[in-house]
Amino acid sequence: MNADTLPKAEHFRPKRAVLYLRVSSAGQLNTDYDPEGISIPAQRTQGEKRAAELEAEIVEEFIEPGRTATTIDGRKEFQRMMAFLRAHKDIDYVITFARSRLFRNSVDAAITKRELRNLGTVIISIMDYTEDNPVGDLVATILDGVNEYQSKAQGADIALKMASKVERGGSIARAPLGYLNVREIFDGREVRTIAVDPDRAPLVLMAFELSAPGTYSYQALLETLTDAGLRARPTKKYPAGKPISTHKLGQMLRDRFYIGMVSIRGNEYQGRHDPIISRPLFDRVQEVLDIERGGGTRVRTHNHYLKGSLWCARCSSRLWYVPGKSHTGERYFYFLCSGRQKHTCDLPYLKVAEVERAVEDNYTTVTLSTDLRTRITAAMHAAVTDNGATDSLMRAQLTRQVTALSAKIDGLLDLVGSPDWPQDALTAKMRTIREEKARIQFQLDQLQAPDLDAGHSALAGLLDLLGDVHRLYRLAGNPARKVLNQACFTKIYLDETDDSPFVARDDLTDTIRPLVETQRAALHGSAASQHNGGTAVKDDTAVMITPTVLLGAALANGGSSKTAMVEPRGLEPLTPCLQS
Repeated sequence: MNADTLPKAEHFRPKRAVLYLRVSSAGQLNTDYDPEGISIPAQRTQGEKRAAELEAEIVEEFIEPGRTATTIDGRKEFQRMMAFLRAHKDIDYVITFARSRLFRNSVDAAITKRELRNLGTVIISIMDYTEDNPVGDLVATILDGVNEYQSKAQGADIALKMASKVERGGSIARAPLGYLNVREIFDGREVRTIAVDPDRAPLVLMAFELSAPGTYSYQALLETLTDAGLRARPTKKYPAGKPISTHKLGQMLRDRFYIGMVSIRGNEYQGRHDPIISRPLFDRVQEVLDIERGGGTRVRTHNHYLKGSLWCARCSSRLWYVPGKSHTGERYFYFLCSGRQKHTCDLPYLKVAEVERAVEDNYTTVTLSTDLRTRITAAMHAAVTDNGATDSLMRAQLTRQVTALSAKIDGLLDLVGSPDWPQDALTAKMRTIREEKARIQFQLDQLQAPDLDAGHSALAGLLDLLGDVHRLYRLAGNPARKVLNQACFTKIYLDETDDSPFVARDDLTDTIRPLVETQRAALHGSAASQHNGGTAVKDDTAVMITPTVLLGAALANGGSSKTAMVEPRGLEPLTPCLQS
């Protein structure tokens, strides 16, 4: 035999194989002294035995520990094994304990089988008859379909049982922070249930109580709770428990489990566990999250003293304070109409500095002139004097009525016992007059002048403020500017022309509206006069300053001059016994 007739060395290449070992849940690990548990070592032993029978060398091993997934996409080790096979195209076998360890989906099985066949690799299942021939292919296809059916049937059965447990108030998930998963003995059998965690439950309650007023941001609240000792459950990596994240805090504040409710598939049921949070407190926190934090979205850290005050004059949408970045990477901010996001507005991006200047300029329309403040002060003095005179007149009239009724009662008392007067008629007359006297005396006792001195002082202070408010705003810092904006305006509407923003209109607060509208009406009349060539159109109602307007601005409960409302003889109509 010459060298040409000898078989080539590659014909004697030993077979190569990889092992794929898998358990479906983490509970099957750490069940023995070996951290891999019992199942993984048993599968490895059987796989090595089968490789020896095939005279194949095991070159790699892939262990999928505790990862349940009905498709191969969710198995990291399976994906790593496929990448290994693609890189090493000389692998003859993939050895697994059963095809159900590889596939619970017939589509995945067919796709993977085709790819492995292209790579020259065969799946060897120790428990299944899957030889690489037509009969083995048929058996493998049937087994894959059966495995998929079993997986879906078991899933449906488990889902039905879980739904039934929830409907009866039980819990099927891991207990949230503030609760513990415990086991109790009930009627001689072990029951898995939920109990309040004595260490974390008070901290969960603290989280809701601190959130209810709406004064804490997520970050500030999280720092406070962390300092108080709120931690996640201990793990091997974090024996003392890891601090919870802002995302976890947001989920906790929305979780209705804390008010005693459980849910599944969108249906909610009353749970058997004890609630930690009362329903009124929970509802209040939800209102705060919805209104102040946009339904629980992350809290923005970009602050500006004009945030919340600016609105679009074109579409009446709120203006957002948003960050941007130039082509050089420099960070800057601008105001953006929220209507642009809905494609309902074309207001351009507004530069922050120009918007600040426009709002500052608008304060010139709020500043009251010296002449107007003088007229308002004089009118206020007149209103106070008029109110005092009216009050004195009313008191005098009521006092005279009480005195007259007292005299009538004394006269009737003198007739008591006289045979010329019937006693029944005297008693009825006496009762009528006493009731009338008590009614008028009550009115006299209740007659109290409003605190016009306090109103006068408040109005004087407001006039001083509005007399120099533009200069005050220009010199104020950002916090003071925010306070002034909130005191003067409920909304400031912006527009733009010639690439320059301006205040198109504003909504004044109730406190300053009567005063500023009087000023603006006067300025509007002056402008109209100039526009008409000096012929002013007189509008006394637009600029008239009445005591009612002044008292309404100065007193929270309003006020009025009572002279026009009261007759000189008093509040009450004439009665038969009080002719005048």
